[in-house]
Amino acid sequence: MSRTSPFFIPQKEIDTIDSMNEELIDEIIGQSVDIYKVSIDNTDENVYGESTTKYYEVGFRVNCLILFNEPEIIQDEFGADENSSIEMYFQRNNLSSGSLNFYPEMGDIVDWNEHYWEINGTTEPQLIAGHPGYKHSIAATAHRARLSSLQIEERPR
Repeated sequence: MSRTSPFFIPQKEIDTIDSMNEELIDEIIGQSVDIYKVSIDNTDENVYGESTTKYYEVGFRVNCLILFNEPEIIQDEFGADENSSIEMYFQRNNLSSGSLNFYPEMGDIVDWNEHYWEINGTTEPQLIAGHPGYKHSIAATAHRARLSSLQIEERPR
């Protein structure tokens, strides 16, 4: 089954939308995060494909839009805890082209606003003209990760 391209939206219009959004995110808004991908070669798995200790590759900077959700205080039988999350919106063409060649995945670590965040999941919610061939953005949600569970930097003593 072959896909048809939208009749009223030529590739030239798609390229214009992509270039305007790239300029908006990179030059005007200027928000960025540092991403750390899980190092598959250095992380040992058990029989179930799980690992108690994860190691990460060297981080790299990616421009995106960030939505910081207001932190919640959770009270349970063990005491109070703070739960916070962020949403990141990446431009799909910006990630796949050039030197990045990157796609956010569950388990990746994000360094933003002096905290570490672990990506919970990703979606591609924005289709230009509703056409699956014109995927425009990637949305990733992340929750705040505890520094004690990461092997990114040395913990203060």
